[in-house]
Amino acid sequence: MFAKHLLKAGRTLRSNSLPALHSAPKRHASKSPFVDGGPHSTMNDLPIPEGDWQEAYSRRNLKNTLVLLIGIGSFVTSIYMHFTDEAFNWNYKVPDYDRCS
Repeated sequence: MFAKHLLKAGRTLRSNSLPALHSAPKRHASKSPFVDGGPHSTMNDLPIPEGDWQEAYSRRNLKNTLVLLIGIGSFVTSIYMHFTDEAFNWNYKVPDYDRCS
């Protein structure tokens, strides 16, 4: 699509006529991309909601709640494992030294 646009712009520059860069090309009513067939979009072109919004909201809310709970659980588990693992020495207790007497 971009290549076609560049070719078209190049052709118009070669013919010594400047292209209208800021204006959209005029469309015929039969080739309109809009539902109502007009040259621009209107409120009639907006999608119409279908189905029960409460059911969709509840499903999405359940999914988001599960993701939140899994995140909190993994955070608490990682903190617990971090402080109970002896691989990390945070120097919060005095180490036991072997005293030679």
